Amino acid sequence: MTNPFLQLENREAWGPGSFEMALPLIEAVGIKSGMRVLEVGGGSGQIAIALAKHWDVTVFTLEPWRGGNEIQARAAVAGVWDRVIALGMRAQNLRFADETFDAVISIGSFEMIGEERPNALEQMVRVAKRGARVGVAEPMCLPVPIPSDLRELDRARFSDGRGIEYHFRSVDWTAELFERAGLAVVERRNFPEAIKWWREYSERVSEAERALIHADGGRWATLGMVVGEKPSSAT
Repeated sequence: MTNPFLQLENREAWGPGSFEMALPLIEAVGIKSGMRVLEVGGGSGQIAIALAKHWDVTVFTLEPWRGGNEIQARAAVAGVWDRVIALGMRAQNLRFADETFDAVISIGSFEMIGEERPNALEQMVRVAKRGARVGVAEPMCLPVPIPSDLRELDRARFSDGRGIEYHFRSVDWTAELFERAGLAVVERRNFPEAIKWWREYSERVSEAERALIHADGGRWATLGMVVGEKPSSAT
C-alpha cells in the first residue's frame, strides 16, 4: 500500500523517523479496520488522524504535555473528529478498564517516560485485550557504551542529566522490559535507515541538538522497534 504517513503535508514530527516508522509498527502490531487503538504520545496528532482515516479505527491518543485540544481540532478538520479522542493523560496512570484496546502503540514517545517505563508498560499491557499486541518505535541506542565525546555534549546540553543517555535504551533492553511485563516479543529490530532519518531530523532542530546528532554519526544513537503480544488466556 502507499504509505499514508509519508503523503501527509506539513508533517510535524516531534522526533526522528516518526512518520517513517509508523507503517512498519502498525503492520507489526496488526491494526485492522474496526479496532480500538491506544496511542501513547499523540504529538501533533497526525499519526492518530492518519490511522483513523486510512485504517478505519478509533484512536485514543494521549498527549500529557500539550493536552488534546490541538489534536482534536485537527481531527475535526480531517473529518475524523468522532474517531480520534485526544486526552491529556499519562501512560503511567491510565484511567481505562482492563482489556479495553485491540492494540497499543507508541511512536517516538515511550523513551520520554524515562525511569517510569516499567509502570507505564504495565498499564499499557493491562488495558490491552488478551491476544492484542503492544508496540513501540522510537529513538534508541546501540548496545554499546555512549562515546565519551557524545556524553560531554549531552551533559552540556542537559544540565539536569536527563538527555539522551538518560532516555535511550537498546532494542534488547526494551524487549527484556516487554518480557518482564508478560508480553511475548514477536518483533525486535533496529531500522537500518536510522542515520538518514536522524540527519533529516537535524535540519529542523536547534543548533545544539544538531551538533549532538552529527557528532554521533550513527556510533550510538539509532531508531528501533519492539512489538510484544499479550497472552490470549490467563496463566
